[in-house]
Amino acid sequence: MNQVAELGGRPMPASVERGDLTSGSDRLDSVDIKVTFSGAGAAAATRALAPDIGGARRRVYFCEALARSTAPGQLPLLDAGLILRLRAGSGRGGAATAELWPCRRSRLSERWLRFREQGPDSFHLADAWSGDRRVLSAALVSDCGRTAVEAAATGAQPLELVFSDRQRAFLADCADITFGFGSLNILGPVHTVRWHGVRLDHHEVTLERWTLGRAADPTLEWLEVSKRVSPEGAEVVQASLTALLRAQGLDPDLDSGFRVRQVLEALAAT
Repeated sequence: MNQVAELGGRPMPASVERGDLTSGSDRLDSVDIKVTFSGAGAAAATRALAPDIGGARRRVYFCEALARSTAPGQLPLLDAGLILRLRAGSGRGGAATAELWPCRRSRLSERWLRFREQGPDSFHLADAWSGDRRVLSAALVSDCGRTAVEAAATGAQPLELVFSDRQRAFLADCADITFGFGSLNILGPVHTVRWHGVRLDHHEVTLERWTLGRAADPTLEWLEVSKRVSPEGAEVVQASLTALLRAQGLDPDLDSGFRVRQVLEALAAT
């Protein structure tokens, strides 16, 4: 069985492979600077930074292959550098994301390095910076609508129908693990509130608060402050933003990468 068939996909017609026709061997779309606060620090940072009104509310689900775990705490997809995520907004918006994190550039062929956006699908290649940690991330996002996400989350619709043909081909070509969508567990939701375009001195950032469990007493809670910048000068921007937050008495976590594992472990346990 070939990988595309095993992933539940269909061969991609040539018409869906169009993208940016220039070479993408040196492509890097942005540096995504992330500063994360968890627990009591998240509550303090939210009070200090988040607007009193507004904020887009969403539900986030993760997919994992728990049946393939051979020991407690194993997360086979995450351990193989793959994050599958579904987001459903309060309106009609919903999206499925297939992300290689961390991504090895050698896994990306010119086919994907050239692709940027077509129809509901968009591809973004970025360095994610959190403290001293720098990880290359390759994310292929497909806008599928809230109804499709919620149908998959409740089991009313097969999970493979939420991910696009192009996403399934991307996973077959680039992921370090193969699987069938029908064997995956859907974990969640995690509740988020997101504020775009928040002004912090001379920085314009996005704030996103994540909570798992009851709102009054969450099992996990964190606030992520993020800013997407061009690679040139990113070090200066990161240092400036971090210093600005510390000057307000806020103490960020050292590594937001642990956040993904923490939430998946908590979801898997429940």
